[in-house]
Amino acid sequence: MEIYGFYNFISVAFLVFTQLGNVESRIAGIIVGGVIWLALFVLQGIGLYKMAKNRGLKRKWLAFVPFANIYYIGELAGEIDLFGHKIKRLGLYAMISQILATVACASALIAELYLFINCGNPIGETPMGTPYWTELSGTALSMSRFYDLSFYIIPLAQQIFSILMLVLLMGLYKKYYPKNYIFLGLLMLFPVTRFVSRYIVIFILRNREAIDYAAYMRAKREAYMRQQQRYQNTYGNPYNHGPYNPYGYPYQNPYNQPQNKPEEPFSEFSKDKKPDESKSEEPVSTGENDGDSDDFFN
Repeated sequence: MEIYGFYNFISVAFLVFTQLGNVESRIAGIIVGGVIWLALFVLQGIGLYKMAKNRGLKRKWLAFVPFANIYYIGELAGEIDLFGHKIKRLGLYAMISQILATVACASALIAELYLFINCGNPIGETPMGTPYWTELSGTALSMSRFYDLSFYIIPLAQQIFSILMLVLLMGLYKKYYPKNYIFLGLLMLFPVTRFVSRYIVIFILRNREAIDYAAYMRAKREAYMRQQQRYQNTYGNPYNHGPYNPYGYPYQNPYNQPQNKPEEPFSEFSKDKKPDESKSEEPVSTGENDGDSDDFFN
């Protein structure tokens, strides 16, 4: 199906930047697009074959069979976990959707070539950008109607395949590059990389060891808990520690230093108030006859 995308892009480029006509530019698009797709297909086959060989899987030759290689990607990815739901045989579903999308693309391509070869250049384009001819009958009319309809069928088929393939590749990348598997999967969504990303990524990941993603996440959680424990031991705080709260909560006192309690308001009226030891308990001197007893009580 990707070859149809290469064909569209390259044929338009030949039509705009060269002196080729409609038929010649489309034939050139098929040839050049097919060569590019074949090179990428071989790269992907080498990657899948190496992955299967490292894991001791059988039927490794399926990596080089069109359509069947999508099913084999499902075998390598195993059971897919999607939002807590286990999906089996996703590779089979993706393969079926690719077959349907490829049939739709091939049919549209045949109809397009038939119309350009037998009916000449179109007289114009519809608001949707599709070329159209007038005074058609018989086979040409049927081809024209199907060609117009294909502009609705092909995007729908491609969208279904892209969604299934995205989920499938996420499951595969989880096993071989769990650190950035989401980024690698989302490369399919960008127009520049959507047709080439999976071929190149699978080839690059061919020598990596397959891992259990659940075990990988458990190891990550255990490493995080050990990191938390190190913070606790370092700062000596019984409260929760962590990289975002190294001093604990609610008191931020990492070195266990004595803290002065704030002075209570109206403490002079408190029942538990203690006498001020800094003040003398002796009677206040009047300045006269200091040291003599008061004559009033004599």
